[in-house]
Order: sequence, then structure tokens, then C-alpha cells
Amino acid sequence: MSQRIILLTPRRRFIANRFGLGYQLPLGLVFLGGPLVDAGHVVRLIDNDLYGWETPRLLAEVTRFRPDIVFLGHTGSTAAHPVCMATARALKHALPHLRIGYGGVYPSYAAEGVMRDCHAIDVVVRGEGEATAKDLAWTWEQGRSLAEVEGITWRDGEAIRTNRSRPLIRNLDAYRPGWELADWPGYTLFGLGRSAGMQFSRGCPLTCTYCGQWGFWRRYRHRSPADFVTQLRILVERYGVRIVWLADENFAADRAATVEILERLAAADLGLSLNVNMTAAGVVRDSELLPLYKAAGVDYVVMGVEALDDAVVEAVRKDNPFAISQAAVRALRRNRIISLVNLIYGLEEETGATLLARLHQIFALDPDILNAVYLTPHHWTAAGRAIDPRDVIQPDLGKWTYRNQILATTQLAPWQLFALVKLTEALYHLRPRALLRLVWGGDRRVRRILRSSLAVGVRVVAAEVAEFLFATRFVPRGNLDQLSGLVDTSPVRSHPT
Repeated sequence: MSQRIILLTPRRRFIANRFGLGYQLPLGLVFLGGPLVDAGHVVRLIDNDLYGWETPRLLAEVTRFRPDIVFLGHTGSTAAHPVCMATARALKHALPHLRIGYGGVYPSYAAEGVMRDCHAIDVVVRGEGEATAKDLAWTWEQGRSLAEVEGITWRDGEAIRTNRSRPLIRNLDAYRPGWELADWPGYTLFGLGRSAGMQFSRGCPLTCTYCGQWGFWRRYRHRSPADFVTQLRILVERYGVRIVWLADENFAADRAATVEILERLAAADLGLSLNVNMTAAGVVRDSELLPLYKAAGVDYVVMGVEALDDAVVEAVRKDNPFAISQAAVRALRRNRIISLVNLIYGLEEETGATLLARLHQIFALDPDILNAVYLTPHHWTAAGRAIDPRDVIQPDLGKWTYRNQILATTQLAPWQLFALVKLTEALYHLRPRALLRLVWGGDRRVRRILRSSLAVGVRVVAAEVAEFLFATRFVPRGNLDQLSGLVDTSPVRSHPT
């Protein structure tokens, strides 16, 4: 006997996906799929972010499969939460006996609040889900009580129960990704062909105040380099993947493991283009290894620089003062590796003067790509807990995407901050030096990615301007005395740990 299980990404369709990057593999659900298939269950992955089906079509597809269980999840987490709830309610209304589980970062930290607000949800899976989903499916299959399933918050009649946390997965190699479940033709990136996500490590040794990933994963761990490279080989040889983005928070945190991966990839010569996340300090530490990074296929490094003022960098517990960030950008360019730098607006009080000073610093930093984002005060982060709720002027969780302003500034109206940030991006990416790199920078593959990135950026910014003008509403500062609906007010036991 086995369960029929649907892994479902609801239809959120973020602007960056719709108008730029395209839709990327729902990696979290793929990671659930492998263990469930290997346990004997019949599993279907429906990525409705990719398909974009309206509710009637989605319900017809789900009904046709005759599932016993639907596991909901979305990489958008907070911003996708409202559509996840709407989808759960529609599913439960159409199929009252369907069991629905919900997982991810936001529900892990807001488990009891989710259960109170949405009676369609039967279970919230807290933290990493591979072992929990497998245990949960088996328990439902056997008709047993959920009281002993670790890592869940569940509905027991009218009561909401929070079980003990599940121990961390120590051997990540034991849980293979369910690559065979993906609808591969739908996933492409940068015009280089079919794309996939993969994760080598979980967690991060840093404890940055604005980030909750290090708390969600609880402790830094990683797959064996051999298994990691084996998974990449499977993606290339079985599924025709040409570009892989790594979902690690800090890919190179374990230097010895990183070197082994790079050496194995260089020897394997898989022809992959790799996109990795690193700290600027990690790049500088590995500066002499960057030729090996390039030989292994690393074309693109995303660095969370976040701030260019050293005092702000120190306050958010980051490890990259400006000189380190600048050295990292230069080292990457020497080795024909693209640098994308994330900068957070809102870590300090924003004024016209601070934005002008930051623009000058950005020119001095000179990364290949600038990604300007806004401080998003998730309640499970130190930065989120420190804010005054009255400063929140965007109560719509669907706008908590990092590319939308959430917090008020005292000197600038929302339209002024939006206009100045967009002007910063335009002035930076359209300056002569940046445009010349599209023709003469790096190597052929780097130039192709840079041109694709610029085209993506233009489309996304145009869509964001339209969204701001016609589909964004703020509330006046002070209207939210408490973040009702935006944070979970239940006890600490709903934390994924």
C-alpha cells in the first residue's frame, strides 16, 4: 500500500520570473520527492508557478490524480504565503478528505498562526522536510496518530498540537533529489539552456541580523563532495542541464570541501555554467583558487555585500568591510567570473544624501551587476524583531519580496525612495564602462550572461515601475500598532528548532 502524493508550488508568478529570469526549479519540493518515491509512494510534482493555471484547471489536474496528500511549498516563502493559503482553501473545499501539509521558512516560524488562520491546513512541516514528509506519509498511510511525528504542528480535532522538533539530517547524501519529477523543458536561464537548482550545504556560519537562513537550518552541514558532483553529473547526462544555480547560503564556507568539489568538477569537465553564493570575504580568502573555480564552471558569484559603510556592515554582523568587497569584485573580474552584488536599502535611515553617497561608493566598488533590495523585517530575524511595528507601511505580505519597500523612512516618501533606487540602478548599469563590458568583458560565456542579465533587468524594472504606479498601496506610518497577520504571535515552540 502506498500514498498518492502531489507536491505543489502554487501560482505566485513573481515579477522577476514573469518578465525576466523565467521560472526556476522548485528545489525544496524536488528534495521531498526523491525520498517519497523511494519509500514506494506515487508522486507527482505540479509547479503551478511554471504553468500558471487558474484555480479550475489546477483543481481538475489535482482531482484527476486522486491524491491522498498534497504538500504545499514555495521558494517565495513570506511573499507567497497568501497564495499558498488561498490554494489550500480551494483544494480543501473541492476535496474535503484531502490531507494538506505546508512547509517552508515562513510556515516553520509561524506554524501555530498558520494553523489558526487556515483550517484547510492539516499539518505544518517545520524546518527541513525530507525525513518529516516521509514519516508523515507513512503515519497517515498506517492510520496512526500524528502525536509521534517529529517536526510538525498539526490539527487534532479543534486543538493545535506542536510536536518536538526533529533532529537535523546529518547525512544529506542519504536523501536523493527527485529529479525525475521535474518538467524539465520549462526551466531555462540566461539563454544558456536548461537550468536546475542544487544545494551542497545547509546553513551558514555567519549570523547576519537581517537573515533567518542560518537559524532555519540551525547548523552548517553539507553533502559529500562526491555525492554533490554525482548529482550534477545526473543533471547533465540524464536531463540535459547546462546551468546550475546553487541554493547554498554560503557555498565556500568549508574551504577543504570546496577545493575537493572544484577539483572533481574540473576533472569531470561537465560543461556546466555554475552560479554560486559566496561572501566577499570568502572570495578574497580563495583568491588564489579562482582559476580553479573558473575551470570547474563557476561563471557567476552572488555576493551579499548588503552595505558599503563599514559601520553598518559591522552592525549587521557581516564580514566584508568595503575594502574586502572591492578586492573580491576585482579578483573575480581578473578571473572572468561575474560579480553580482546585493545591496540593502533600509539598513540605515535613507535620505537623498545617503543615496547619493552610496551611488558614488557603488561606482568605486564596480561590480558587474547591482541588485538593489529593501530591508524586509521578517519576524524571525534580529532585524525584524528590532523594528517598530509602526514603521511598517506595506501590510500586504505578497509585496514582501525584497524588491518592494516595507518600512517607512522619515526623510523620503515611498515614491521618492523608489524613484531614487531605480535611478541608481539605471545610472549604474547604463554607464559607458558597463556597456563596454557587454562587448569586451570576460569571455564569450560571460558576455552572453551579462547581456542576458541587462535585458532581464530592463524588463523587470519596467514591470516594477508599472506595479508601483498601479498595484502598490502603502498605509501611513503608525497605522500598524502590531504586525497582525505579518508575524506569528504564538509561543517560541513554533520555531523550527
